[in-house]
Amino acid sequence: MSAIAKIAAAVLAVACALSGQAMAKPLAIVNTEIYPSPNAPQIRDGVVLVQDGKIVKVGTRSEVSVPKGARVIDAHGAVLTAGFWNSHVHIMPSDLMGAKTAKAAALEGGLQAMLTRWGFTTVFDLGSSTDNTLALRERIASGELAGPMILTCGDPFFPEGGTPIYVRQYLADHGWANEEVTTPKEAADRAVRQLNRGTDAVKIFAGAIVGGDIGVLPMRLDIAKVVVAEAHKRGKPAFAHPSNYAGINVAIDSGVDILAHTTATEDGSHDPYGWTPALIARIRAHHMALTPTMTLFEWESQKIHQNPEILAQTIKLITSEVKDFSAAGGEILFGTDVGYTDAYDTTEEYRLMSGALDWRQILVALTTAPASRFGYAAHKGRIAPGMDADLVLLDGDPASDPTAFARVRDTIRGGQVIWGTDR
Repeated sequence: MSAIAKIAAAVLAVACALSGQAMAKPLAIVNTEIYPSPNAPQIRDGVVLVQDGKIVKVGTRSEVSVPKGARVIDAHGAVLTAGFWNSHVHIMPSDLMGAKTAKAAALEGGLQAMLTRWGFTTVFDLGSSTDNTLALRERIASGELAGPMILTCGDPFFPEGGTPIYVRQYLADHGWANEEVTTPKEAADRAVRQLNRGTDAVKIFAGAIVGGDIGVLPMRLDIAKVVVAEAHKRGKPAFAHPSNYAGINVAIDSGVDILAHTTATEDGSHDPYGWTPALIARIRAHHMALTPTMTLFEWESQKIHQNPEILAQTIKLITSEVKDFSAAGGEILFGTDVGYTDAYDTTEEYRLMSGALDWRQILVALTTAPASRFGYAAHKGRIAPGMDADLVLLDGDPASDPTAFARVRDTIRGGQVIWGTDR
């Protein structure tokens, strides 16, 4: 070999080493039923070919040839969809804390139990320790941990005197700073600090549940407006925890983009059978989306041993709100509030959602709607050439049973199986 050839070979070797996945084998998922997107026709006996973290070919077995040497996943009997988004989680469980120094195995186990086990390749954290969540995200992004892409609001904003009753002990136990904001300047300054550090949104408690005679404490509108404005200056969204009609009004009037929950709190100001058409029209006029978090209401009911009849009425109420909002053209984003709750299994959320939405609408909430809402439609949410290879293999067909969305065989992010049978 000539000196020039040796140098060229050495340069090529270094380039390959530095390029990471550039020399990775292609991945072929074969013998699967594919839902490329919520409204696209199903591909039977399908093949998806992945290279360097991207989808390169999608089609039937007769249309897509599998390269020699590719890693092949035979997905016989499974259904393939785009990777799921959970647009309402909290990086709060104990096994995800101390993310700067905790052992990788412990953190990854926590991510699997709460998120990747259920098909989530992208999540939006709606309130946690900014320091901890950014550290966790960095370790995932570096490749040290196998986990979802994490978007985060960082620390939430509570009204003065409005730390929610149900997180007070948690915050004290973990030594968190006071999250309440008392003036517009204080609120704006903190929003700037968090957003400048790399958070992806803000989260206000437009209606904070404090209990006692007050019940739900609304945030001052001037404070809510400045927090939302700081996010919008940077082209980033604002979420709101509404709790009741008063909280929804604060969210609307401050320019919030996403309601983090539907509402079930009776305050004498709204229709006991759900959101009124007038309220839905106001929400729609402001282009707001909704994460229903329907299982949350069951979970809270079980904590306080609520009368089953009252729970049934609550479920009927929130189901009607989700159904009516969607029917009016409102955008639904899948979200569970997991991390605050320990209801990791998503089966019940799909069961409850199916009372208001059909399976394709649920798939929209899991894939294309959040990808579009949060600016990732060009890369995520569909199975098509050029898209990120974020995929979910399901042991069941959600077209016949929406709870099949919870029966995850493999969670694949960037062409790597990060959880499942074929990892």
